[in-house]
Amino acid sequence: MEIKTKKVGKHTLVQLDGRLDITHSDEVEAKLLDDVQAGQGDIVINLQNISYISSSGIRIFVGMVRELEKQNRKLKLCNITPNVKKVFDVVELLDLFEVYETEQDALATLK
Repeated sequence: MEIKTKKVGKHTLVQLDGRLDITHSDEVEAKLLDDVQAGQGDIVINLQNISYISSSGIRIFVGMVRELEKQNRKLKLCNITPNVKKVFDVVELLDLFEVYETEQDALATLK
């Protein structure tokens, strides 16, 4: 699993590459939690290079939404692949997130 982050003003853009499953969930969660605690703006996660997501990966995102809401911030997801979207659809949690077709669309919503 590769995790790349980039600051966009006060916001954070995260690019995840690989499989987001139980094997990598602790590493990803720790990195994203650092971004949540250290940042001030919204967090955009680009999922275009995620080939698979398990329930442990979705749990990370749900926890981030809750933590960011306490800080009046948002989690935005973009470029969700069809395989990953199917998992979100099955667990019926996609409505919990702001979802955008492209990274540019998500970045355009940042204030």
